[in-house]
Amino acid sequence: MINPIVKTIEMADGRTITIETGKLAKQADGSVMVRMGDTMLLATVCSAQDATPGTDFMPLQVEYKEKFAAIGRFPGGFTKREGRAGDSEILICRLVDRVLRPLFPDDYHADTIVNVMLFSADGIDMPDALAGLAASAAIAVSDIPFNGPISECRVARLDGKWIINPTFQQHDGGR
Repeated sequence: MINPIVKTIEMADGRTITIETGKLAKQADGSVMVRMGDTMLLATVCSAQDATPGTDFMPLQVEYKEKFAAIGRFPGGFTKREGRAGDSEILICRLVDRVLRPLFPDDYHADTIVNVMLFSADGIDMPDALAGLAASAAIAVSDIPFNGPISECRVARLDGKWIINPTFQQHDGGR
């Protein structure tokens, strides 16, 4: 019987963020599904048991992928596959990496891979800020030593007011 653990975060504007673990990706060291509205991200983390001899740095790899199917598009014709990561995906990987890397212990040198995949996008909520929360939560539920968790947010100024995690409509209208 699958008994997932679900935690909910209420935001000031009435939206909720749900973090669920224990249901998907059970072979990973840690995995969570983060949901805001109909935007859903799956984050998994896997780490080696021991460090490679001679390694004196943190070999951390962060991957973020937005699948075309997440927004209801299926590539056809010449480009039938997802292809390489886009510029925005690479920037999101770097944002998540730069926040997570210093939170591992200085003596932890095992190969670690964090994979965040956008499963579903509703076109309302921006998924990039949720990627950092998902990655951090996946590490937090694993047995990997970590001085977290953390969260990331996008901040926008609209009509002189600061908005946390704006929707696509608020973000585009505030230019």
